[in-house]
Amino acid sequence: MNLWMVLRGKEKLTGRHIVLLGAIIVFLLIFAGWMADYSSRPEFCGSSCHEMNSTYQSWQMSAHKNVGCEDCHGEPGAIGLVKTKAKGMKEVYVHITSSKIEPKGNEHDINCYNCHQDKVKLNADKALAAKDPHTVKHFDNGMTCVTCHSGLVHDTKLNNAVPSRDTCARCHLDAMQR
Repeated sequence: MNLWMVLRGKEKLTGRHIVLLGAIIVFLLIFAGWMADYSSRPEFCGSSCHEMNSTYQSWQMSAHKNVGCEDCHGEPGAIGLVKTKAKGMKEVYVHITSSKIEPKGNEHDINCYNCHQDKVKLNADKALAAKDPHTVKHFDNGMTCVTCHSGLVHDTKLNNAVPSRDTCARCHLDAMQR
């Protein structure tokens, strides 16, 4: 029973070959699932990659320390998992072939709404009366959560901090000077 000979077309496929191929496929699927789970843990990159060490340390001191990296930086669903893992493999390649890479956050890769969908206020008047800037108008104008909350999780000076008035002034300087 030489599986290699079957694959090359030199031997006839038998029931044993099919069982062996099935077992190999099942093993590979289980191993892939285990690797996907293992590499999704914050400790996987945070404690083993020197490039991620400061990011990992600041995350541990943030209010988001119980939220996994992929919950914010990964796309949802099976296709999202594959894309996230492909991006991770690219980062591993760069890690192996380069002396140092700088971790870069991309505000479009952050999924704040998965947990904070209650923050978007549909009625701008009610939001204004409550001094709540989370209006649809902001989001419709291309702003994302990190437009105002940049560094919230990965900057130890900003961890757990509310954006300052200066953050609002970047866009609303004229209105704030009245």
